[in-house]
Amino acid sequence: MYIKNTLFLCVVILFSIQLSAQVVGGSNEKLAKLYNTGKYESCLYKADSYTYKEDYSSDPEPYLYISMCLYELSKSDDPEIQDDYKDAIKQAIKFVGKFAKKDRHNEYYPLNLEYINTIKKFQKAKIKEAFNAENYKKAASAAKVYNQLNQETDYMVLYYTGMNQVMSNNISIGKKNMTDSRFKIKADLRASKLKIDKTIKSAIVDGFMKYTEQLINNNKLEDAKKVIGLAKDIFPNDGFIKVQYNVIHK
Repeated sequence: MYIKNTLFLCVVILFSIQLSAQVVGGSNEKLAKLYNTGKYESCLYKADSYTYKEDYSSDPEPYLYISMCLYELSKSDDPEIQDDYKDAIKQAIKFVGKFAKKDRHNEYYPLNLEYINTIKKFQKAKIKEAFNAENYKKAASAAKVYNQLNQETDYMVLYYTGMNQVMSNNISIGKKNMTDSRFKIKADLRASKLKIDKTIKSAIVDGFMKYTEQLINNNKLEDAKKVIGLAKDIFPNDGFIKVQYNVIHK
């Protein structure tokens, strides 16, 4: 009896794990079944067909399934699938953005953060790659896409976008984004409700470091003090920010 109960428990656990792979909180059983049985292309086509139906025009669930299927297809070792889905990750990122926009009532987004954060890491890698290559225009564009993966504007990401825009000579728009973001960040700090997206934190720190370095090199010390002061308020325990703050204030 003990062995039978143990086997039954194992089956239940494995079944539960399998089910957790689908859209959490979702109600579309057809898409869930296709996804959970590994029929990612069929699930992708079916989910895409829903997005054209009037009854599903405001339903965010198919958009998330499209993204999840594309992500799974991107991991395939099949050469034909690899060839057919060369841009799978790029499209998976795009459809998370569409999903976030569609989920107006915050019904699915909080329940599927594990997957969303996985996709965010891919977009962060694009940001870092452009930033490290000193292609600040491309870094700003990638950061804008990253912010579209959120349900609400992340003002730290917007501030980072602004710094990159200024460094790529898109000065007026960049400074506006920085000014607007600074106001909101300061308000959230005063209210002790500033949320830090851990996925993008290191990129934002890099942005503060590079931007203040450029300000110093351009003899704009007061501007550098203002920017690094904000960085220190946001990341009081970050070693790189502390060092840069001390250098600027020596």
